[in-house]
Amino acid sequence: MAIPQSYYEQPSFLEFFQRAAISLDELCFKTDKPFDFTFVLSMIQSVKLIDIFTVFCVAFLFTGLRSLMTRFVSVPLANALQVAAEHRPKWPESVWKLLIYSGLWLQSLYVVVLCGKYDVLQNPLDIFKDCVFGDAQLKQAVPSDIYWMYMLQLGFYVHSIIGTLYMDMWRKDSVMMLLHHGLTIFLLEFSFLVRYHKIGALVLLLHDLSDILLEFTKVQVYLKDRAKQQWQLNEWMANIGFVIFSISWAWFRLYWYPLKVLYTSTWGIYIHHRHNDHKLVLFFNCMLIALQVLHIYWFYFIILLLIRVATGRQSEIEDTREFEEETTKNANNGRPHDD
Repeated sequence: MAIPQSYYEQPSFLEFFQRAAISLDELCFKTDKPFDFTFVLSMIQSVKLIDIFTVFCVAFLFTGLRSLMTRFVSVPLANALQVAAEHRPKWPESVWKLLIYSGLWLQSLYVVVLCGKYDVLQNPLDIFKDCVFGDAQLKQAVPSDIYWMYMLQLGFYVHSIIGTLYMDMWRKDSVMMLLHHGLTIFLLEFSFLVRYHKIGALVLLLHDLSDILLEFTKVQVYLKDRAKQQWQLNEWMANIGFVIFSISWAWFRLYWYPLKVLYTSTWGIYIHHRHNDHKLVLFFNCMLIALQVLHIYWFYFIILLLIRVATGRQSEIEDTREFEEETTKNANNGRPHDD
């Protein structure tokens, strides 16, 4: 059956909710196909030890690189720039994340957009057009460029759990960050195993740019008060960076993410494979929706900060995450930090 051209146009939010509800209802709730435990077992058995080994090697490589960079780059740079004492514990974390997020996003941009092999951003509705279901989907080959994109991203998020627990300052939302890292690892690994790797690549592309802008903003915040002076240029860059970060978060994670990713993972599967035996579609979409809930949760704090600055209750952009004073004090006494 031919797909109406109107389906390929970016939907309104009303159309998105209507079509997502139809697809989930028919694919997941009205289906007469029972849950396939055999498929789940086959999926688990398809995990390759070489892939696990690669992910952990990448994670430990990132951890080692961060330690070396902190010791030989970030701390000497903070000393040379005379970064204020209260910002010293947070400085190495933001410098590291700014560089690593930039590298990972540039890789995603090249693989998903610039190399010209995939059109998942321009035409996301066809991501699942050629998808096969059943045991055959577990045996499909993952293109080498997307494979290494996954290995690097999985390794980075395993490293991020280590970093949050043992290297970063403990914050009020650190538990949420651990939840986010765990959910991301699980979502990446699941999409990799069931060969939903194209939509996984799209998710990664839409996420990392906002993280770059956030870390850039935080670096400017730390630089505006140094050498016992206030640096107006860095304050302006911090304010501009935070505004652009807020816009990028709203655009990529609250607008494009539902209309490109969630629309594809529900309606895209429905129009191309409504009569097939879909495997774990509801479970996959529940994880994607949980990620969107986290996007909304963090955007609430972004808006809260913007309102505080706009109403004069806060005079300038500061680090957007507050610290648990007692927890931080205990952390400083009980475990090593980046500097």
